[in-house]
Amino acid sequence: MYLSARRVGVVALSFALASCTTTPAEFNNKPSAVSKAALCKTALETQDPAFQFQLVAEVNRRGMSMLECQQMVAQQKQAAAVLVGLALVGTAAAVCANGNCGGGYYAPSRRYRGNCQYDWQYDAAGNRCGGRSAMSRPGGWQ
Repeated sequence: MYLSARRVGVVALSFALASCTTTPAEFNNKPSAVSKAALCKTALETQDPAFQFQLVAEVNRRGMSMLECQQMVAQQKQAAAVLVGLALVGTAAAVCANGNCGGGYYAPSRRYRGNCQYDWQYDAAGNRCGGRSAMSRPGGWQ
């Protein structure tokens, strides 16, 4: 439940950030109603030269430069990347909290059938080899 709520939040945030532009119809209806962020982003991303000219004129009318617009859009993209990163870290933490973290795996020492090679090993029955190991016998070290 918690994981799906986070996913919905990330998707909603992505759509909100992606929709921070304006259309020619919205702009022509009331240019002063368009936010600075939407104005700058649209002016930098539009492929329509006539629409871009109108947007740049509105940017200049508001006393801003296109350099300020570029910086504003870059800051917004950076902030969006940070938010998405935080959401991903939070999701990973939630998954780990539920016990689904892939951690290190320690393989226990091999159990020998029959004779033991080292004294710290265990035989097939689960008994520690100790002095019965090949290492403990005379000439067994080689």
